[in-house]
Amino acid sequence: MNLSTILLVCAIVAGLAGGLSARFRRWGTGVADIAIGLAIGVLFALVSTVVMVLAIGLNFFGIIHYSYLLIVVGFPIAAAWIVLPQLVNAERRTPFLGWGLAILAVAAVAIGLWATHVEPFRLQVDTQALGVSGVNEPLVLGVIADLQTRSIGSHEQAALDAILEGQPDVVVIPGDLFQLELTELDAQIPQFVGWLRQLADEVEHVFIVNGDVDFADVLEDLAEETGAIYLDDEITTVEVRDQDLVLVGISVDEDRPATELDPALDEQLLMETSREDLVIAISHRPDAVLELPADTTIDLMVSGHTHGGQVALPGIGPILTFTEVPKVVAAGGLHVVNGTPIYVSTGVGIERGQAPQLRFGVPPSVGLITVVPA
Repeated sequence: MNLSTILLVCAIVAGLAGGLSARFRRWGTGVADIAIGLAIGVLFALVSTVVMVLAIGLNFFGIIHYSYLLIVVGFPIAAAWIVLPQLVNAERRTPFLGWGLAILAVAAVAIGLWATHVEPFRLQVDTQALGVSGVNEPLVLGVIADLQTRSIGSHEQAALDAILEGQPDVVVIPGDLFQLELTELDAQIPQFVGWLRQLADEVEHVFIVNGDVDFADVLEDLAEETGAIYLDDEITTVEVRDQDLVLVGISVDEDRPATELDPALDEQLLMETSREDLVIAISHRPDAVLELPADTTIDLMVSGHTHGGQVALPGIGPILTFTEVPKVVAAGGLHVVNGTPIYVSTGVGIERGQAPQLRFGVPPSVGLITVVPA
């Protein structure tokens, strides 16, 4: 039994515990009965969380996953056991609290269905335009971030097709191409090779940097096999539409802070680029933009990592972004931070591992940025 199944079963049991406890107290017709039933369900959820943390190593994402299932599965089950007997028994009068529970339960189920089965697959194409003084004529930059998948399926193919439809001159992939165990990777590599080769066959210039969950050496091998270019804290120059385009690849390095550039790369950037060049930096984490010097020659930084928060609430925005850039930047799109334009992709995929497989308020996207003369 995998973790998702264990969490689902526990959420169902928590709902049944709460609902049946209320029902067996005079059919749950009183406010106190309902409150006691829900309290028992919550108590079961807390105890089971502690047990799973100790027994199977449930982590932060796993606790979020369990909490989500308790809301969209456990709570509706409890509410059904409390409210339905009252609705079918004409002699019982359903209290206002019971009706409130019924409405909340229906809303929770609807949110769960949408967030799990609809929004993660509502792929959007985010089109942006940026004026840069170092550009002679417009060029289109495609961005595919955070596929973060275990295999290539119709959703990942749709992202590739959407990018190719935009006829980009250059495509950048700012990390987290896949998320699976190294032992599983060998069986899936041919799929990723085929996907990346389709892209590289249609677009002359494709660049990749590493992310948090993929393996740098595997990305390097994929790039070499498919014709893409893997940038590991290095700079390269290509000619696009009769002008030089400088690409700066910033690697994820666990031995240095997310905001810190490799000193050698920083020095090379200052020595080898100028204001006349069109310079685009690719960094999985957007935090690197916070430490760029005021006189940086970088015209645009492209990042992923945040997934736009993956869950964003109206009026509040993304709940968790795991970055130090402002929340409005982490939410995705084109912004300016400390004078440097930065595009943060909301990504194609979702966080996996123990995390809940959902999106809410943040549909997946690929980006098409038209860079035009300022």
